[in-house]
Amino acid sequence: MDRALTVAAILIVLAGGYVVFSRFNKAFTPSDTTTIATEEINITTARVQEETDTYRIDAKYPQFGIPTIDERVEEFVQGAITQFKSDVALGPPPPDSVVQQYDFTSLFDTVHVGSDVVSARLVISTYMGGAHPNSFISGLNFERSTGKMLTLNDALSMIGLLLEQVAEKAKEELEVKLGESIIAPEGADATPENYSSFVVGAEDVTFIFQPYQVAPYAAGPQEVSIPRK
Repeated sequence: MDRALTVAAILIVLAGGYVVFSRFNKAFTPSDTTTIATEEINITTARVQEETDTYRIDAKYPQFGIPTIDERVEEFVQGAITQFKSDVALGPPPPDSVVQQYDFTSLFDTVHVGSDVVSARLVISTYMGGAHPNSFISGLNFERSTGKMLTLNDALSMIGLLLEQVAEKAKEELEVKLGESIIAPEGADATPENYSSFVVGAEDVTFIFQPYQVAPYAAGPQEVSIPRK
């Protein structure tokens, strides 16, 4: 009876984690065969699947048909997978644990192909026991002509603002949206680390605040978009 209650509790926790994770998926969830034609580029979905006794991996990520960019996206995902495997090796699931396999999942839910920038919003989620999965959003932004990954300074140049000005706007918007739900206002302070996750779109740059960075996990990630000049 105690084991049944334990299993039920874990399923409830995982279901709650899935609800939060699903908040990351705003535009679409690509399938294995997704192909998106945009500006003469076919965006396809690459996939890595692997399963052992201790972990499962199901990683999906975009390929744009631009070799320099595709290589960088693949390197980013493979690096995250390598780190996950290293973490699993340090502490695999205990033999008596109800959760026998840890999980790594990635997907991309928006892409942008412009004349100057190619970008994707990549969501990585890992579950290694505990109350819920840990999810992180990464903006993968590249200069289309060279394949160079864009930096925070590049993003600030696109919107014509200083980091301090962006932080001021972000704090105002987050205060209106979250109010007393803000648990860490310093997570929006004007530091490069706080604004390192962003996605460049056709008309704006969206800065992403990870779960717990400014609000509770249940509130999901927070975003503030600022128009490009």
